[in-house]
Amino acid sequence: MPGGGKVEEQAPDSALIASAVETAGEHPDLSPLAMLQGYSEHSVDDKGRIIMPQRFRDLFGRSCVITRGWDFSLFVFHTDHWQRIKSQLSALPFTSRDAVLLQRFFVGTASEVDIDSQGRLAIPSHLRDLAEIRLPTSETPSIVVIIGAPYRLEIWSKQRWKEATAEIRDEAVFEAAAKLDVKLEL
Repeated sequence: MPGGGKVEEQAPDSALIASAVETAGEHPDLSPLAMLQGYSEHSVDDKGRIIMPQRFRDLFGRSCVITRGWDFSLFVFHTDHWQRIKSQLSALPFTSRDAVLLQRFFVGTASEVDIDSQGRLAIPSHLRDLAEIRLPTSETPSIVVIIGAPYRLEIWSKQRWKEATAEIRDEAVFEAAAKLDVKLEL
C-alpha cells in the first residue's frame, strides 16, 4: 500500500467527530479527546508518513505532538493537552533523578508535527526508531496500528502491537482493575 494508504479502519464515532475540542473549564469526562477510541491500521510511505484517521484528524486539527510512549509505542497528543503535560513536567525539580527521567522520556523525544491537507503526518526518524517502525521496501510494506485512548492516540508497529496485546491476559486485567479500584457499572 504505497503512499500511506488506509489498511483497515473501524467506523467513525459521529458523536466524537461532531464535538469540538475541549474548552477551558469543561468537565474532562465530556471532552471529545477523553473519548478517543478505536483501532486502525495504516501503511507507512517511503517518507515515514502515515494517514491520521479522519475521525481523529477532525479533533487534532492541523498539528499534534508525537512523543515516546510505553512499550515501544508513540503517544500523539493534541497541542493544547501537550502544553499541559509539558508544564507539569517542567515544574518538576531538575535536581530529582525521577523528574529528569520523566522529562527526558517525554519532553526530550517530543516533536510537533503538522498534519497536511491530505491528513498525513510524518513520524520523525528518531521516533520511528524508538517505536521500531520501519520504512517500506519493495518487498515488505510497513504497517502501523493507531489506537485511540483517553486524551491520546498511540501508534505502534504492527509487530510490536501484536506482541504487546498477546501478553494481555484476563487475569492481569482483573488485577489492574482491582489495584486501581475500577468498578465499571452500567
